[in-house]
Amino acid sequence: MFCLIKAILTWIILLLVGTNLVGFVVRGVFWSPPLVDAPTDRMREGFPQESRRMHAVNVAMTLLFVVLTVAYFFALYHFWNIGLAVSAGLVMVSRLPDLLWEIRTGKKASKASMPKGTAYIVATVLMWLALPLTWYSLCKWTP
Repeated sequence: MFCLIKAILTWIILLLVGTNLVGFVVRGVFWSPPLVDAPTDRMREGFPQESRRMHAVNVAMTLLFVVLTVAYFFALYHFWNIGLAVSAGLVMVSRLPDLLWEIRTGKKASKASMPKGTAYIVATVLMWLALPLTWYSLCKWTP
C-alpha cells in the first residue's frame, strides 16, 4: 500500500516538473515577437530594440531549460532507473499536443474548448501509462 501511494505521488511530481520543463522549452522554440501597434512614434522606434532584447533573452532561457531537462533525465536515470526516466519522458510527450494547440491558438486549453482527435487520445493514454511504469520502476524494479 505504501509503495502505491509513493508511486502516485511520484507520478504527480513527474507531471508537475515535466509539464513545466516541456512548456518552457517548446514555448521557447516556437516563440515569435508580439505584434503590437504603438500608440506614439517614440514607442514605435523603441519596439525593434526591445524585440531584439526579448529574442536574446528567449534564446538564453530556452537553452537554460534544455540543459535543465537533460539534467532532469540524467538525475532520474542516475539516482533511480531507466524506467522512471522513461516515465518522465512519457509525461512530457503527452503534454505536447495541448501545448502546441495553446501556442497556435493563444488560448488556454480547457475541457470544452480543446480539440478532440487521435493525437489527444494517444497523449492521454501515454500520460496514464506512465503511472504503472512509475509504480513498477519504484516498487518492482530490481537493479
